[in-house]
Amino acid sequence: MEDNSSNKGNSGKEIDLDYILELLKKETQIPKIQGMSPDIYKKIAQLIKELSIQNYEDIELEVRNELIRLLILSAKSLIELRARKLLEYSNSKSLSYPSLSTDDYSRLTDEEKYIFEKERKVWQRKDLILQSLVAGNVNSLDSISKIIRSKMIIIRFLESADQFMGVDMAKYGPFIKEDVAILPFENARSLIERKVAVEINDLRFHVKET
Repeated sequence: MEDNSSNKGNSGKEIDLDYILELLKKETQIPKIQGMSPDIYKKIAQLIKELSIQNYEDIELEVRNELIRLLILSAKSLIELRARKLLEYSNSKSLSYPSLSTDDYSRLTDEEKYIFEKERKVWQRKDLILQSLVAGNVNSLDSISKIIRSKMIIIRFLESADQFMGVDMAKYGPFIKEDVAILPFENARSLIERKVAVEINDLRFHVKET
């Protein structure tokens, strides 16, 4: 078992671009996810926030903006690489759902656990549908249909839209550009695909899913 104490002990280490790049380099060199400070992403976000609110001029401003760009690029690469390794490794087990050992799970940050639990939910839902099909459980499939038809999401309109009837038989609109609305998922998905609106991914507005 890998000793993660040294990684967790780095939680007090000052975060800068060199440190993030070193984490990224190491992540590319090992097959499994490495242990990191559990608050690494929060510290990167805090660093970007502090740089963004500081006042600079001329050359210093250009340097600041380039530093922020590199920080975001490095952090994005780190998250995407670790997420890809996480999902590939968890799905490689000979189980019907994603699984990680206690040791592997302990290397994840809370944000990565959030990704992993979402993946587990996908598999659980797939198994529920398959089990309902095999058992001839029409009532269960009806319940699933009701859940997806009642799901609501928040969108922002990119252009005007006429009034329409939702899948819940309620009337919505009309809307103008920049309007924000809560719509049934099925209707919102159609608007998003047609580039009429975009989903607002704001955790403050998200309701707990079943």
